[in-house]
Amino acid sequence: MLPKSILDRFVQKCPAAVMVRATLENLLRPERLNQIFDDAAQRQYLKKLVFSDVVAVMMAVATRTHQSVHASYLAAKQRLGVTSTALYSKLNRLEPGISEALVHETAADAAAVIDAMPKVPRELLPGFEVQFLDGNHLAATEHRVMELRRTRQGPLPGQTLAILDAQRDLITELVLCEDGHAQERSLLPELLERIEANKVIAADRNFCTTKFLFGLVARQANFIIRQHKVTLLWRKLGKRTQIGRIETGVLFEQAIELVDEDKTLTVRRITVKLDKPTESGDVEIHILTNLSGEQATAKQVAKVYQKRWTIESAFQTLTDVLRCEVETLGYPKAALFSFAIAVLAYNTYAVVKAALRSVHGTEKVDEEVSDYHLMHDVVSTHVGMEIAVEESVWSTYESLSACGLAKELLGLAKGVQLSRYPKKKRGPKKTQPRKKSGTASPHIATARVLAKSKRK
Repeated sequence: MLPKSILDRFVQKCPAAVMVRATLENLLRPERLNQIFDDAAQRQYLKKLVFSDVVAVMMAVATRTHQSVHASYLAAKQRLGVTSTALYSKLNRLEPGISEALVHETAADAAAVIDAMPKVPRELLPGFEVQFLDGNHLAATEHRVMELRRTRQGPLPGQTLAILDAQRDLITELVLCEDGHAQERSLLPELLERIEANKVIAADRNFCTTKFLFGLVARQANFIIRQHKVTLLWRKLGKRTQIGRIETGVLFEQAIELVDEDKTLTVRRITVKLDKPTESGDVEIHILTNLSGEQATAKQVAKVYQKRWTIESAFQTLTDVLRCEVETLGYPKAALFSFAIAVLAYNTYAVVKAALRSVHGTEKVDEEVSDYHLMHDVVSTHVGMEIAVEESVWSTYESLSACGLAKELLGLAKGVQLSRYPKKKRGPKKTQPRKKSGTASPHIATARVLAKSKRK
């Protein structure tokens, strides 16, 4: 009874940490992870170091439980039974397809848990599931790879395309590329193969290409994508008519025809004439969609596109709150695997937040809960929980079904005090004062500056 009573103390003091650990135990079951590896690996194999252990080491880095890969290795060294060289060698050779399959499969498991909760998922467009698409270039790494030590240029380990399930706030698909200078559009053909019928893909104008739009239609999918000025061949089919307005401007609609060699496609062109120009100076935004007026009104299309920024917010969380870019991992395969593990951590928190939304309300959680404070509280509690609670206690969560885990998380969510994780609302941007040059005198005494200001 002692281990269980200790766990009860953590449930009382920090139920969010228990929720995260329970979700990780269920989604990252060793036999499940090892099966994903066996199914996805083309050339790689594992002997003494199993794939689930590699995931566990990198998960500690992604959640900032340990500050480096080596520190995470040292904490698990006795259990791993291999040298650090063997671990790094395995990381440097992990095929991108394994990382992609890991995200896809575990996201499907996470979606099943969220769907088992009441009042979740959220519906952006009635009758359709919306998916946001965006790309992300990984930041430059340190020059630890031997071939990079004779250059001062920043080594780019790769880039990614990601699809965010807008209803469940899950990153469900990753397309990983080892070439840091490759264009995002070059990855679209591979992404198209994973698009499911009847989904609505919302994306910015960088993804507005003829091949991609026609490819989505061939997959029986729908799109809400901002029009690019130069990547499409099109012609007007009728006059532009005013529909109404939304918060940011006046709405217009017009039918146009897209042309791809001998094929044509009629779509709706929704124009938002902005009250205020964008940062790049645009006064109008044109949004293309193959949804009919009965399926989605012009206002609904515009509002779905406005929500597209949520995937950029997800990338920011991956970078600032979690750790998706490990600067010491110079080899592309290792860096991309590290990014995929951070996505797993993000999806774990998405399941936890879904339970919080179900219990405390969607609006309250989305507008008042800070991801940073929530995750920081979980990480600071994790170390003590790891020491105090026996492994056998956590193993009970591994075998739970999606409904069983959802029920456990909902029970724990009732004890979470959201006031512990306040989100600070950002005020309006202020014009920055002009700064003096520091060339002649690079330093100033803060005390003297404050004293001078007080005298004034």
